[in-house]
Amino acid sequence: MSRENLRRCSAVLDDASGPLLQRARKLQRLEQATLDLLPPDLAAHCRVVNLRNETLILAAGSAAWATRLRFAIPDLIKQFRCQHALELRAIEVRVQKNPFTTQTVEYRKPVLSGASAELLAQTARGIDHPGLREALYRLASRTGKS
Repeated sequence: MSRENLRRCSAVLDDASGPLLQRARKLQRLEQATLDLLPPDLAAHCRVVNLRNETLILAAGSAAWATRLRFAIPDLIKQFRCQHALELRAIEVRVQKNPFTTQTVEYRKPVLSGASAELLAQTARGIDHPGLREALYRLASRTGKS
């Protein structure tokens, strides 16, 4: 490719930003309208993915929510026609986990209470097997103080 045909990346992005921003804003308004039309519990698990050829494409967080959303499609199409004057031919629903939503799992080290430690020590005193007795004493020594 010759140097005359090369363009700066910023120039390419500037040329594309107009249509891209308009499309993004349109989809954002469409998503807000969709969420307003759905019941709150269902809206919390739904997003607008795209609008293509008079077909609205929605994403649900799980198969269960996608099924509930599919049952709402006929009413949703009617509401779009009446309240927003938007002619939709169809609505597709896809299952798509939200990659930005993560659940943090908090790990807590198990704590042995004093009463449980005493019970283990008492049990160890009544055991004849030396290996098992020592293992029970070791467990008994691991109280919440460590």
